[in-house]
Amino acid sequence: MATAPVLVPLWLDLAAVITSALGGSLVAVRAKFDVTGLAALGILTGLGGGIMRDVLLNQTPVAIQSPWYILAAVGASATVAVLAHQTQKFVWLLLVFDAAALGLYGVTGANKALANGVGPIPALLVGLIAGLGGGVLCDLMTAKPPAIFQRGHLYATAAFFGIAAYVIAVRLGAPPDTSAVFAAMVVFGLRMAARSRDWKAPQPVDFARQIKGRIDRD
Repeated sequence: MATAPVLVPLWLDLAAVITSALGGSLVAVRAKFDVTGLAALGILTGLGGGIMRDVLLNQTPVAIQSPWYILAAVGASATVAVLAHQTQKFVWLLLVFDAAALGLYGVTGANKALANGVGPIPALLVGLIAGLGGGVLCDLMTAKPPAIFQRGHLYATAAFFGIAAYVIAVRLGAPPDTSAVFAAMVVFGLRMAARSRDWKAPQPVDFARQIKGRIDRD
């Protein structure tokens, strides 16, 4: 029997939209977009992850069912637009909003997947796509290789650990709202710590060549 659709708590979904839209708008300011371009990138980044999540769950995206989502994205973009000169002085805000959006959207994606009867591993995948989707769209629209495909300070890895912690906690019976806040903080903390401490994911290793070289030296 199919599981009836269950909506993510509105406050959690809107928090993800706002933080993502703020991050996308700040990218637009740094790229010297005009107001129209800034609004477009902010809205696309803010709503992109949620739309991907809902499409994967075979649901009509909530972004086109409720006006609050578009209003939240537009409001966040407008805030950056009227404070453009001030925001340029605080480049670190881009990292903060990006890390916050990564955690919030990742958790809301997994939350909605689990609530609609999806298994733990597919729910983790949905969470990752939701969390990373907005950032990927933002990078593509500004002609940059998506951050998840580049070696850098833990991005997708931070999302994976935080979302996995959320899925495990919920499956063990922990309160979803409390678990969501905790997991989003895990993603945010890992992302910020990786940037400050220069943590990076390992590169591919050719073990066969290393073993052969060690044998040759012996």
